[in-house]
Order: sequence, then structure tokens, then C-alpha cells
Amino acid sequence: MLIPLALSLAASAESPPEVGLTIEPLVAVDASDSPDSADSLESWLWIRAKAKQRTDHGTWFFAVNGEHNVRVGEDTEAIWQLDVGETGWSGETGPVHLRIGNLVERWGKLDLTPIIDVLNPRDLRAGPLATVESMHVAVPMAVVQAGVPKARAELSFSPFPQGDRIDMIGSDWSLIRPGMLEGFVTDAAGWSGGSAALLSGTIDQLGVALEDLQPSTMRALSTALSEAERPEDNGLNGNLGARLELEGSGLDVAFVGANTRSSMPKTSLNPAIRTMLQTESLPELTEFDALVASPPMETEWLRTWMAGAELSTVLGPLGVRAEAGWWSNKVVQQQWLSADTSPAVSVGGGLDWAHGSAVFVSVEGRFSRLLSPPDSLFLTARDTIDLGATARFTFAADRIQLLGAGLYSPTFDEWMLRPELSYRFSDPISLGIGGVWIQGDEAPPSTLLEALRYAGGPMSMMSDNDVVFATLRWIQ
Repeated sequence: MLIPLALSLAASAESPPEVGLTIEPLVAVDASDSPDSADSLESWLWIRAKAKQRTDHGTWFFAVNGEHNVRVGEDTEAIWQLDVGETGWSGETGPVHLRIGNLVERWGKLDLTPIIDVLNPRDLRAGPLATVESMHVAVPMAVVQAGVPKARAELSFSPFPQGDRIDMIGSDWSLIRPGMLEGFVTDAAGWSGGSAALLSGTIDQLGVALEDLQPSTMRALSTALSEAERPEDNGLNGNLGARLELEGSGLDVAFVGANTRSSMPKTSLNPAIRTMLQTESLPELTEFDALVASPPMETEWLRTWMAGAELSTVLGPLGVRAEAGWWSNKVVQQQWLSADTSPAVSVGGGLDWAHGSAVFVSVEGRFSRLLSPPDSLFLTARDTIDLGATARFTFAADRIQLLGAGLYSPTFDEWMLRPELSYRFSDPISLGIGGVWIQGDEAPPSTLLEALRYAGGPMSMMSDNDVVFATLRWIQ
């Protein structure tokens, strides 16, 4: 439907359409002492096709995103996905400016440590291998803006919000890594307990079935877990945001507020199942009714109010950026697949320095506090500090480029580094090589039970995922 519409607009317009195509394959090879069940090789292919047509009444824009992912390990998986990217119309309608379609609307000024960028879900399936363009997921949205050049008010409405895209099972970047679920079931078949004689055989058969399960079935299970109990897309459960922008002499400020559905659900694991996991024993026969009387997990997609602000300015040779945010009831992950809520605040800032086009350096930091944290926090803490930095150096008439990005968390004493060296053969084609190195104070989990009660941070959990990669970029 989009292609015929684009061709019709191009034929009727006075100016030709602007078109573009980006093809970006990346191949990553495991460079760490990972478990045998981990993927030894992973490849990603991102394809983005765009078109833009200006008319007398506004601008039509179209985008289609293709994605192919291959994982080579104990199983070889290959996944193809096609999405509509930023597609819609932008123009003046009376006294207001309107953008409507499948949009990405970015709030905030920070890149590595964002705070108030809450309107679009994130695609986190590729971990630090992901491109910047692939991490924001476009969703149906309408944005209305009105005002004068120095002051503008904006309203946005997203009728069909989505959750973050996360692989729960089966990926090296997921919570339940390759082989963990099968190993857990095999071990559980040998647990003691009053119902062992009744359940051990069934659990053992389940373990055999999981080992024979197709990866596509496991991915469907992961999707079902992440989408469980999600509200219907009837337009009544949408996200609403408001923004006020003010431009002064050398200072840009914006205030934002929103009522949104959390991108992560609040979950509660059946207490009987949690006790079974914590004690590593099967329930007594007298406790068996409690195990099956309630669902294995209760899931609730909560709404939250948030308010925030951002600013940017220049101090001498430095660019200065800052953000702050408050949430009325932010979903907070807990151990044993549970979650709770807490009011939360976060503040952060960044500094940029550039020397022509040859050198660019940026540093960022963020401090977050949970005002009423629940017990048994998972991959977070009451107070967290995150620091980030990026650097770019270009040589040989911009043909050679050295890129570097890093994150450090003093809260968990963990860090991640992603350097990349690229060479531009011609205007559209460049080749890059690089790596991802992750280090943490807490050893990564090797079993499912260790993962569910993990006490370290998110980078520590993935610290056996070091890779080296090669990437090609073709932009036309």
C-alpha cells in the first residue's frame, strides 16, 4: 500500500522525491571464555529504505526496516523481520504544525545515559551490537505543535503503545541464556520432596522435549512471556505527552510531562513456585494444591505519571546538556521474576567538545534514586550512578575514523567498552572492525537459578559476552 501511494505522490509532485537506502551487516565472533551452550557467532543485517516527498501542503515520508539475525551455537537460528519505520505526513494545518503516522519522537539531550526519552519503546535484543537507528521503535503517533519561534507547545498521543523488545529466552543478550532452561529442567527432575515420585518422571520428559524443541518455538515462548496480559490495542490505553520548549539567548529549555503505560510489566511469581525454586526441592503433596490453584505468574501493565526537563547551552568551547525526570510509580525488577513499583527521580548531564570535524569527545553521567524501593532488587539498586563517554577521531581526509563508546557503573563496579575503526572506501561504502569488552565485579550466572537471584548489575551479567566484529555500511 505504501509503495503505490509513494509512486502516486512522486508522479503528481513538481519536485522529485528524495530516496535513500542503508544496508548494514555486522558479524560478531565470541572472544571470551563463554559456556559451551553460548552462541559462538552472531550476525545482524539492518536494512533501512526511506523516501520523502515535499508538496505544497507538507511532506510525506516513508520508511521500511528489514532485519535479519543469525545465531550459531548448539542450534543455528535465523530470524527475519520487516517493520514499518518512520512513515507519515508533516506540515502546517492552520495555526499548528502536525506530524502524524508511525513516528519516533525523542525527548531529552543525553545519548548514553538517557532519562526522559519515554515516548518510544527500545529494541534491546542486539545488546551493544545494535546501531543507534535500530534501537528506537517507531509507533503510531500524532504530534501537534503550536507557538512562536521562541516558545512552542506540543501535544503527542500514541494510541497503540508497545513494550520494549527484549529476548527473555535463548539469546546471549537475554536473561535466560542458551542452555539454561534445559539444564534447569534436567536438574529439577532429580530434586527431592514429597511429590518427587509423582513429578520427577514428568519433569524428566519435559527436559527431553525442551532439548528437541525448535528454536522458533522457544522464541514464540519468549514473545508470549513478554506480551502476557498486555492491554488490547483499542486506542483507549494510549500514551499522552506534553512538551513546552523555550529558546533564549544561547539557552534552550524544555519541560515535559506524560501519562504512559510502562514499557515493562509488573510481575509476581506464584509463591509456591518461588519457594520451590529457592529451596530447590519439589513441594510436598499437601502443598501441591497451592502450586496449581493460582497461575504461575501474574502480570500487570501499569500506568505512570512522569515529569521532566531538559536544557542545552554552550559555555566557551563546551556544549552543555542536562536532563531530569520524576516518575510516580516506576516498575522496578526484583529477583525471582517478580517486580514492584516505586516513585523515582533521576538527574543527568553531559559535556561535548569538538575540534573541527577531526575530533569529537562527549562525556555523560546520570544519578537515579528509587524513593520507596522494594526488597530483592534485580539488576538495579536504590541509588545508581551511570557514566558514559564517546569519542570520534577522523584522519586521512575523513576516510579513516576511530570511534569509541564506553559505560561505567560505580554502583556495581562494572564497565563496557565498544571501540571501532572504520575506513571509507567511497562516499557510500565503509568497512569497520571493532569489539565489545565487558567486565564486572560479580561473575555472570551460569544456571537459571543463579540468573533469577543474580545480585550484580546488567553489564556484569553479560560479562562473558566479549566479541570482536566486522561491519559494512552502504548508504545511498
